Amino acid sequence: MCRFRSGSARYGPVMTWDHNKLWGNHPAVSTGDQLTSGQKAADVMKRLLATWLALIIVLMFIVSWMSYNSFIIGGTFDPFPWILLNLMLSCFAALQCFVLLIANKRGEQIAAEIAQHTYENTCSDTKLLEENTELTRQVKANTDRLDEIHRHVEAIGNKLGVTGGTFEAPQPT
Repeated sequence: MCRFRSGSARYGPVMTWDHNKLWGNHPAVSTGDQLTSGQKAADVMKRLLATWLALIIVLMFIVSWMSYNSFIIGGTFDPFPWILLNLMLSCFAALQCFVLLIANKRGEQIAAEIAQHTYENTCSDTKLLEENTELTRQVKANTDRLDEIHRHVEAIGNKLGVTGGTFEAPQPT
């Protein structure tokens, strides 16, 4: 159920990720009112922050900051070693690890729900397969008994000089 948008011929199709499109209709995955506010927030963080657009915006901010505060433009707010920029990026990295862990935990919850659903379906299918196999064995045993009965009836008929009908399937017309 992945949605593909056309990409360039050089790189091929690009898959877009949307939780609701991928897992929204899956019977095992919690959605809508079943989600806690934390799970909804994790889905939003994953949808917004795990994109190329978010990466490009952060890179543009860093390049803009460095350009504005460098000798190229002549700004002196945060000169060359960009101490304030480094402090902000360090704080961003510290928070980012928690954001990534929260988003990853939500992804693991989805994967666990799907795995549990698949396991339950597999157990159900295995039980049905075993029941079907047993029924097939019973049909085979009954067919063998019926063949044996038919042979006995035919042998009795031959001893009495009576010819019986055949059990061949009628030919289609």
